[in-house]
Amino acid sequence: DMLVDELAWMTEQWADGGAARTGLVDGDADKGIATILTGMGSLSYGELAGERMKLGLMLHDPEEEHDCFSDNTHRSHYNDALGIRNVYLGEYKRTDGSVVKGASLSAFVSNKDSSADQELRAALDATMNKMTTLSDTAEKGERYDQMLAEGNTRGNEIVQAAVDALSVQTRSIERVVAALGLSALEFEGSDSLDNPGAVFQ
Repeated sequence: DMLVDELAWMTEQWADGGAARTGLVDGDADKGIATILTGMGSLSYGELAGERMKLGLMLHDPEEEHDCFSDNTHRSHYNDALGIRNVYLGEYKRTDGSVVKGASLSAFVSNKDSSADQELRAALDATMNKMTTLSDTAEKGERYDQMLAEGNTRGNEIVQAAVDALSVQTRSIERVVAALGLSALEFEGSDSLDNPGAVFQ
């Protein structure tokens, strides 16, 4: 019931006239674009690469996986990364396989700096490639918490490769910010990436 209530609230926020939609699209266009890119960069770096992935890998702690009770972390990570890509490309695939497309941030960026757009699109694809490997490995029987285990060299490498791809992706998002002439945006960070020593204090 709580999950249904939360999803209903989210739907209301993004419906026509909803607070989230209004805050994003009404008023200063640069502010709206900055909000989108800040969300993409923060989820790519501090949240997903850092707190949800690198921290657990550093600690080799299965309880540090995102969905430690449902054992569904690989799907969460995959879909978080896919969501970032979908936002940039202005498209997503429905559960029935049909694709919804609209105006995209990618097209907007390409008009300003096609090389910055191409770089970010390539980085997003590279991240999805690593996330697909992670998800497929879990689906074949080696779950995410097992990948985190100390001594599991191959599992650790799979997680680290996704973290590295997300970090590269974040730098490409920063290049897009510069290409659009926006003020430097502050993305959420993580001690596990920015100050690893602090994790063990």
